[in-house]
Amino acid sequence: MKEKLIELEKQLDSYSTQSKLKAETLSAFPENVRLIHSYRIFGSDLLAIPTNLIFEGDDEEFERPFTFLDSEEALNVFEREYREAIPEEFIQIGYLYGGTDLVVLNKIRNTVHIFHVQDVVDPKWLKRKLENEICTFEKLVDNLRPQTVCCFVNRKQYSQYDIFEIRNYLELKHDVTTTRFSDNDTLLAEYFKLVDNSLQNGYTVHYAPKRVLEKLNR
Repeated sequence: MKEKLIELEKQLDSYSTQSKLKAETLSAFPENVRLIHSYRIFGSDLLAIPTNLIFEGDDEEFERPFTFLDSEEALNVFEREYREAIPEEFIQIGYLYGGTDLVVLNKIRNTVHIFHVQDVVDPKWLKRKLENEICTFEKLVDNLRPQTVCCFVNRKQYSQYDIFEIRNYLELKHDVTTTRFSDNDTLLAEYFKLVDNSLQNGYTVHYAPKRVLEKLNR
């Protein structure tokens, strides 16, 4: 797992930050979770996990934006808003899509689980989510990759959207089509062309990698 964390740290380059969790807070976490907080891999709009990690064998869906939790306030929100419905052996370690799906770790079983924030009002459904893991913590970390998925939406009609991502370094998946390019420069040119086309069509960012967001804010 250390090798993967070193790799991610290099790939995220200057976009990532150190964990903001206090040493006292981290002392209550399992050792494998404490380990990730010693690497510079934190910040929103940086990481993603492939959908087939959540739904085995599903390679058609786009990757899911993932963020490690490293905020004292976010931990306090979890304890305040969800702890009553979540057994004590679960701790929050991150979230998907900016917070709509919470990623938790069962400290006893070392298994990762995902539930939607609204699942807490349906105890049976939540129980099912907490009984059925996605993977182990180590497998989650090994499958992490820098986020490349962009989603632009028509705010007047949310059924209209553009979504695309880079796969396997030289492939660009857009809607149901995947195109392989001969080199990275050509791929990136086409990637940012899709960004520009979405904006020209009047769509706005729903989620995107930090490097795309920074480019749009210049």
